Amino acid sequence: MPWRRPRFIVRRDQGSRRPSWEPTSRLRQTAVVLADPAAPAAAELARAVRDGSRSPVELVGHALRRLDEVDREISAFVGVAADRALAEAEVLAAEAADGRLRGPLHGVPVAVKDLYDVAGEVTRAGSRVPPTGRPAVADAAAVARLRAAGAVVIGRTRTHEYAWGMTTQHETLGGTRNPHDTSRTPGGSSGGSAAAVAAGVVPLALGSDTAASIRLPAAWCGLVGHKPTHGAVDLTGCVPLAPSLDVGGALVRTVEDARLAQLVLSGVDLRRTRDSLSGLRVGLPRDPTAPAPDRGIAAVLDRALADVDAVELPAPPWEVQRRVLLATQGAEAVAYHRSLGHWPDRAADYGSDVRSRLAAAAALTADDLESGARDRADVLRQVAGMLDAVDVLLLPVAGSGPSRVDDPDTVTVDGRAVPLRDQVLPHTLLANLCGLPACSVPVGLDPDGLPVGLQVVGAPGADALVLDVAELLMQSPS
Repeated sequence: MPWRRPRFIVRRDQGSRRPSWEPTSRLRQTAVVLADPAAPAAAELARAVRDGSRSPVELVGHALRRLDEVDREISAFVGVAADRALAEAEVLAAEAADGRLRGPLHGVPVAVKDLYDVAGEVTRAGSRVPPTGRPAVADAAAVARLRAAGAVVIGRTRTHEYAWGMTTQHETLGGTRNPHDTSRTPGGSSGGSAAAVAAGVVPLALGSDTAASIRLPAAWCGLVGHKPTHGAVDLTGCVPLAPSLDVGGALVRTVEDARLAQLVLSGVDLRRTRDSLSGLRVGLPRDPTAPAPDRGIAAVLDRALADVDAVELPAPPWEVQRRVLLATQGAEAVAYHRSLGHWPDRAADYGSDVRSRLAAAAALTADDLESGARDRADVLRQVAGMLDAVDVLLLPVAGSGPSRVDDPDTVTVDGRAVPLRDQVLPHTLLANLCGLPACSVPVGLDPDGLPVGLQVVGAPGADALVLDVAELLMQSPS
């Protein structure tokens, strides 16, 4: 019998739901569908609070009840502060009744990835060796902005350990399951946030993206995932993976909500300005050396692009991008873990996947780092040339459907088992290496009936255009 990853149990303690770090083996043996595609978006709930048709107390209460209904199956949360959330909702309800709104998310329940500090709670970063093990003294900058906008943080969502993985699974601490099919992973590293939104617990959840970690779970969970331009969101109080690649952002249900999230998180109004794709210069990056996607996925993407007038552009080779990732991400990550005093002294406490990546990073030589820096400069020049020729790039998010929980690092492509990373990073990594904005939107279902995502990538600072194109693609029949 294949070994199965255990899961957390979320338990009540005097009205608050706190995670038990004790795994359980009580896993359902058959796939269950818990996605709620009809759940309201954040903007819709915010409007309902503003017009008085719904109360923050009602919204938070519904979120907590929905969490109770689904989280034993999907395990999206590692901590839920029910008492505090309800108390905050009472205050926000009174303010709303008095005509005083704090901001555009007044009374809307949200969740945050367990990399972001939440005052009074321990940020565990999905690990048995958390950064400090002490309660945070203040909210992370992004969390503080959510609260200032009137959002109610109901809890923290599961992340792949230290965000260094694409499955949101841990061999001893358990993992999150995809609400569209609980035998599958949600992607990662922001898998808990994606699952919480897809299952209709919250309409918006904070994530982060270093190589795919917002866009992949968004694609596999049928959501919108916006990775803003590098530096657009303040990551103070967020556990880093590789700071030169890390970006904060949100997983949401609609592009309107992506705009709303970015307004709150960065203060930038990305209002819609484009009503059609007419006149838009679109590029399709092509790298013949990259692994081919599954034919079923390719067919969905081809249908989504059927009415798009686009040109093919040569992309930086996947092997070059891979070398840059190993050098850049590896060097920055191992430096951070050494600064914590965790590496190598507590190597045994990491999950085996992250431990092996840290070991490989620790073995990098000066030549490796110098070569990686040269390669990254070459990639930046080539991509800048591509974005001089076109306005946006369109790429898959993943060349396969979601991996299975019992074999999370492997996906099936045309009946063959292949490494998950090779079906994602050739498509997603460019945006991080070059600091570009990117947005994943759902454009159809694969042959197994699971969501497929398409991403729009633009020049630095062109987030508004990226979201315009993403919304138009999402609205097109596929």
